[in-house]
Amino acid sequence: MTSAPQQPMGGSMPNIFFLVLRRMRAPLITLILIYSMSVLGLVLIPGVDEHGQPYRMDFFHAFYFVSYTATTIGFGEVPHAFTYLQRMWVVVCIYMSVVGWAYTIGSTFAIVQDKSFLQALQLARFSGRVRRLADPFILVCGYGQTARLLCKALDRQGLRFVVLDLREERVLDVIFADYRFDVPAYAGNAANPQLLTYAGLTHPRCQGILAITGDEEANLAVAIAAYVLRPKLLSVCRSKTHAVAENMASFGANRVINMFDAVGAQFRRALHAPHTSRLWDTLSEFPGNPLPPLIKPPRGHWVIVGYGRFGQAVKQALDCEGATVSVIDPEPQPSIDPAQFTLALGVDNASLRAAGIAHAVGLVACHDQDASNLSAIATARAIKPDLFVVARQNMANNSLLFTAFKPDLAVVRARVMSHECLRTLNTPTLARFLELIQTRSEIWAAALMRELEQLCRGDVPQTWVVELNAGNEAAIYALLANPTPPLEMRHLQTNPHNVELPLRCLPLLFMHGGREILLPPPESTLSFGDRILFAGTRGSYHAQQAALSHRATMDYVRTGVEQPDSWLFRKIAQWRRDR
Repeated sequence: MTSAPQQPMGGSMPNIFFLVLRRMRAPLITLILIYSMSVLGLVLIPGVDEHGQPYRMDFFHAFYFVSYTATTIGFGEVPHAFTYLQRMWVVVCIYMSVVGWAYTIGSTFAIVQDKSFLQALQLARFSGRVRRLADPFILVCGYGQTARLLCKALDRQGLRFVVLDLREERVLDVIFADYRFDVPAYAGNAANPQLLTYAGLTHPRCQGILAITGDEEANLAVAIAAYVLRPKLLSVCRSKTHAVAENMASFGANRVINMFDAVGAQFRRALHAPHTSRLWDTLSEFPGNPLPPLIKPPRGHWVIVGYGRFGQAVKQALDCEGATVSVIDPEPQPSIDPAQFTLALGVDNASLRAAGIAHAVGLVACHDQDASNLSAIATARAIKPDLFVVARQNMANNSLLFTAFKPDLAVVRARVMSHECLRTLNTPTLARFLELIQTRSEIWAAALMRELEQLCRGDVPQTWVVELNAGNEAAIYALLANPTPPLEMRHLQTNPHNVELPLRCLPLLFMHGGREILLPPPESTLSFGDRILFAGTRGSYHAQQAALSHRATMDYVRTGVEQPDSWLFRKIAQWRRDR
C-alpha cells in the first residue's frame, strides 16, 4: 500500500513560484554574489587598449563578458585584449561561476525530486484542472469497487466527475482507466475540508458529492464539510452502522446508504413481491446492461451461514415474511433461540444437517470470506441440489468463481452500493416513482416490465426527467407563445425525424398540478411547471431533447408539418396559409 502524502490543513493553495524561490534562495544568492564580484573585479582592474592607452571596462561590458564566460560559452576578450592581471581575475571568475552553477543545478534537481514539492505541484495542477471544469460534475470521495462501477455508469451517461482517494495506486487506476473524459484525480484524505474545496466542493458546477470511502468516519467528515460549505448540495454518504448513519443525516446528508439495510430491503421485496422487486432492480441498474432476471425466493425453511450484519438483515427480512430460519455461525449468538442456532463455520456436512438443510428451501451464504461462502454452497448442494442459493460475494475479482457456482442470487456489495448511489444521483423523481410502485399490484408491475422489455429490447432503459420550465425553450414556446394545438404527452413520444414513428420511450410518472400520475395516457395535456419521468433508449432521449430545444422541431411533432426555420420563410408560410 502506498501511503498518501501529508495534506494541507489550511490556508490557500501553495504558490509554486514562490515555493521554488524559497527553496532556491541560497543557490540564487550564491550566483548573484559570484556575478557581482566578477563584474566588480573586471570594472576595477585596469586594462590596455590596442594603442597602449589605459582603460577601464564599464559595467555593461563587464556583465556581458561574465554572462557568456560563466556559462562556459566564451566569445573572446572584449572590447580589448586583456592584460595578465585581468586574465588572472577571469580564471578566478570561471572557477567560481562553474562551482556556483553546479551548486544551483544540483539544488534544482534536488527540488524536482523532493516529495513535498512534487506533492505541491500535483495539488496545484489538480486544483487548476478542477477550477477549469465548465461542465456539471460529481465529486467522488473514495475509489474502491463501488466507485469504479459508479464512475463507469456516470461516464456512460456523459456526466463528469472528480475523484479523491487516500491510496495513490487507486488514483493511478483512475488516470489509466478508459473513461471518455479526462478525470481529475488526487491522492489525499477526503476528510480534509481544505482538500475538498480544492477538489471542487464549492465549485458552482459541482452537482453533488459522494462519500463512499471504506472509512465511515471519513465519510462523516465529508458530510459535515458539505453541510457547512454547501448546505444545498446533494450529498450521498455510505455508512456501516446506524449510529453513524443518524449522525450523517443530522448534518443534512440527502441519502445515507447502509449496504446491509439495502440488502435486507432488496431481499424482503423479492420475497414479498418478486415482480415489483424486478421492476425496482431494473430501474436501479446501469443503463444498457441486460435486464435482471425474475427472482422468486421460495417460502419455507431457510439456513443462514454467517451471522454478521448481512446475515442479520436477511434474517429480519425472512422473519417479516413468516419463514423459519436456522443460523450457523462460528461465534456465539445469545440473541438467537438455541434451537435455531448451530455453533460452527457452516462449511461441513454435520453442521448443515444440524441446521436442517435436508428439509430447507433456501441457503444464504454470507460470511466475510468468499472461500467460506463457496464451500458452504458446495456442501449444501451436495446434500440437497435443488436449494435456492443466495451468495454474498465480497471481492469483485472472484466473479468467475461465483459465476461457475451459479447461485440463484449473488449479492455483490459494490453493485448494491453503486445502484443505490446512482438512483439517488439520477433524480429524486425516480426515487419517488420507486416508492409509488410498491403500492401497486404484482400484475401491474409485471405488465410494466413486459412493456419496458419490449421497448428496450432486453436492455436496462435509461431514465430521465423533463421539466417544462424556462430551460426548455421550444416547450415554453409551444405552451405560451403558440399554444395551438395543445402540447400533449404523445408529442414528447413522437420521433422528430419522422412523426409516423414513435420514440422508444415511456412516461412513468407525471407530476401535474400537485398530482402524481403513474403511466399517464398519451393524450395528457401538458402545462408550464410539469415534470415527467421517462424511461427509454439513449437515442430516444437525445431525439426528445432535440425537440424540446428547437421550435421548428417542436411544431413538427405537434402538427406533422415541417416549419421553416427563418423568420422570413415563417412569414411566407403564414401568408400562404391565410390565403
